[in-house]
Amino acid sequence: MEHLRAELEKVTAALREQIASWPYAFAMAGGCNGGAEHPTLRAVRDEVEQLRRRCGDLEARIAEHT
Repeated sequence: MEHLRAELEKVTAALREQIASWPYAFAMAGGCNGGAEHPTLRAVRDEVEQLRRRCGDLEARIAEHT
């Protein structure tokens, strides 16, 4: 159980760091001529989504055990 909580803390910190980054700000901003769909910006949004899903999965697993 402590392992799950430690991993959740680590993933949550990574998510917060990513959301506070300039690449994320650029990825979430609108762009002209499809600039928001640049592969680099798409990768940033995908990474944030994966981190959010992982947080949700860990929270669900912890809830199962409590």
